[in-house]
Amino acid sequence: MAAMSIVLIVLLVVVVLVLVASIVLGRDTSEVESARDTEYLELEGVMIRYNVMGGGPPVLLVHGWLSSSRVWEGLAARLAQRFTVYTLDLNGFGESDKPLSGYGIRNGSRLLYAFCAHFGLTRANVVGHNFGGAMAVKLAADHPDVVGRLVLVATPADEDQIDVPTMLWLATLPVVGPLFYALGRGARPVRRLWVRPFVADSDDLTDEVIDDAGRSTPAAVSKSLSIGRREISRGRLARQVRIIKVPLLVIAGEEDQIVDPQSVGVWAGGVERAEICLIGECGHLPMIERPGEFNAQILAFFTGDARYLDYVRPPAEAREEAAVQGNEVSETPAVEQRGETTTGPPSTPDDTVDLTPRPTELYPGGGSVPNVVRKQGGRYPARHRGTEPEEAYPSAEEPRVRRVPADEQFLPELPEDLFDWPETRREFGAGERRPTDSQGDNNDYPPGKESP
Repeated sequence: MAAMSIVLIVLLVVVVLVLVASIVLGRDTSEVESARDTEYLELEGVMIRYNVMGGGPPVLLVHGWLSSSRVWEGLAARLAQRFTVYTLDLNGFGESDKPLSGYGIRNGSRLLYAFCAHFGLTRANVVGHNFGGAMAVKLAADHPDVVGRLVLVATPADEDQIDVPTMLWLATLPVVGPLFYALGRGARPVRRLWVRPFVADSDDLTDEVIDDAGRSTPAAVSKSLSIGRREISRGRLARQVRIIKVPLLVIAGEEDQIVDPQSVGVWAGGVERAEICLIGECGHLPMIERPGEFNAQILAFFTGDARYLDYVRPPAEAREEAAVQGNEVSETPAVEQRGETTTGPPSTPDDTVDLTPRPTELYPGGGSVPNVVRKQGGRYPARHRGTEPEEAYPSAEEPRVRRVPADEQFLPELPEDLFDWPETRREFGAGERRPTDSQGDNNDYPPGKESP
């Protein structure tokens, strides 16, 4: 009995120590020290790390959960050639402050609005990944004058579309989660297990992605996930996307194991001017796994020039051509794919999307689902472009033009006696709107006749 009592006492002490350690770690915070004005801003009571590069129209890049602005380095460098690129570390991640509270989609959207207001950004192009995309949706819905074009990358539309890996899920548990996160923060192999499902090919996993997973705090990791999932549950945020009037591009990897790729249909289904791009052989981080293809899609969408898509090819095809060419020198531009450089233009565009707006009431004759472009035989289908690609993207200020059907579909059959009109205008067809009088009541009689 004495031995059993000692064992029970030891177990009780261990449990108490685990709970105390978990509580202490769960309340861990981090504040920026020696903040420089050129690198940090105080927004919503926290210090935010940011960066500005390039010149031209503004572009804001918003990273996702368990990440930082370093995930955008490749895209930011490419966009900076034509745009002024703004990146930031959301509170709780990267090199920004990591408080105990202030997380979630709503708070993140407020932070983005404060950031845009500080720099005076209006009609800015916004790219958001994961929960960062959800924050961008909330920003565009609440402040339509701030967002000009919107790109969502691997963004969940409902909590059921998120699948957190088991090893990472343990670090988000309410009681023992802080201990698991502390273990991963101190052991790089554990962090690698956390983020391995983020990419389709383990060779694409970069040191920055692995390191960023351990630069947060248990409170930031668990609360940003739990609050974010609750705020997008039951399609709450997906319903707000219906009021967004700006052009929308939704990108997802076909092999994404973190966010269901089918989420693209939910986002694009409620927006009139929406496009979808599914990238093959790609997981949750297309900006890292397929940088050339991903960057081309973003540039084509922002500029309206689909010629950016002409020099993007599958990695397998590029390697085969490089093997055939050997040491021959090509005069055509080089293209970056998976960190490699290939030369020579493709015989057909490898990555292309339908740049025409989604059919709506103002654009009859189309389906209710946006066009989804998938690879066929390792290639994207060719698309015929006009001589002026910019027209494929009318600006938000331009009025939309209603298409007028042909006369034979619009005019009714005229009677022999032109003064012998039908009793009601319903015979003109369901598509003709009936006139209203000054009181707003429907008047089924043509002008010149009085209702009985």
